[in-house]
Amino acid sequence: MADKKEKGRVSISKDVVTAIAGIAVSEVEGIANLRSGDGAFRRGEGMKRYVDTEVEGENVRVTVRITIYYGKPIHKVAKQVQTRVKSEIEKMTGLKVNAVDVDVQRLVEPEAPLLPEEDTT
Repeated sequence: MADKKEKGRVSISKDVVTAIAGIAVSEVEGIANLRSGDGAFRRGEGMKRYVDTEVEGENVRVTVRITIYYGKPIHKVAKQVQTRVKSEIEKMTGLKVNAVDVDVQRLVEPEAPLLPEEDTT
């Protein structure tokens, strides 16, 4: 009779880590979508074009490609992306994030707010 009870194992797919990273990026202020016409960083399946993850054992490396709204400090937004992605992945998975590489692809003008229609009555 063995004293040790096997608890089994837990594996976390690369797609799950990618999804966590993408959601974390989307929550950083100043991030726009890489595709014109979209107002925020893409979530869901479309986000995989902008987030690459490498998972080797317990170690993770993430690369994100972002667009930043003109007028936002690029270095500050990029640093926030790094911090947020690392924190969320480590908190939610228990994996160690060795690096978060941020590739700023372009700057875009913030969309002007829509004005309410004039009351003509």
